[in-house]
Amino acid sequence: MTVEATQRVYREGDPDIPEEFRELLVRMLSHHLENSTNPQYTALLSVLWDKCMTLAPTEKLKTTFAKLMAQEVEHGVITARILEGLGVGPIDAPIKQYLFHLPIDTFCDLAYFNGLGDRVGCYIGETWEGVPYEPLLSVAERLHKDEVFHATLGMSNLKRVCSTPEGMEEANEKIKTWWPAALDMFGRSDSDFSDAYVRWGLRTKNNADLRAEYVADTRPMLVALGIEVPDDTANRRFL
Repeated sequence: MTVEATQRVYREGDPDIPEEFRELLVRMLSHHLENSTNPQYTALLSVLWDKCMTLAPTEKLKTTFAKLMAQEVEHGVITARILEGLGVGPIDAPIKQYLFHLPIDTFCDLAYFNGLGDRVGCYIGETWEGVPYEPLLSVAERLHKDEVFHATLGMSNLKRVCSTPEGMEEANEKIKTWWPAALDMFGRSDSDFSDAYVRWGLRTKNNADLRAEYVADTRPMLVALGIEVPDDTANRRFL
């Protein structure tokens, strides 16, 4: 049976929240990477902090990265609080998106992590401006703005990398790894959960449509830097 999405915005503890909607909301947020109760996320933040402070080429840029990392911590707290309001306790789950397990050995890697990885968050992780659940709706705009800042910083850093012949060579080599990993973060195109999220207003588009929009927006930005972006199906795990 197909359940039509509701226009009603539910509040925390609302006894009229449809069970399917609640289950999908809990599933979506439980699978969301940013969660301060998840020790896997805490470990990732520790690694990222070290990379930001050791790979940033200037002291001024370290200050910018510190702001980014503070926002990442806050995002984790926000997710945990919303789940708590839904009756869900601490999460201890492995980070499934393999992009977060890719080695960050150079400033180029860090630029791709933010410029491509965080940019996915602008499309799938933080596109909650119209979600019919007030605790999430109330923070959606700020979360999205933060993700745009992270992604914009990454692209700016990637431009810095590509400003030298050596950096351009590295960027063109490493795009072969980071591009497919970013596209795979959207999940499988045939996901039933993806369509259910759209039906209930938890997302604006399904995985395939969000990925297509990401590609259309992001590929030209990389090409403009002189980066040779591989085919969208090359080295992919989830089509």
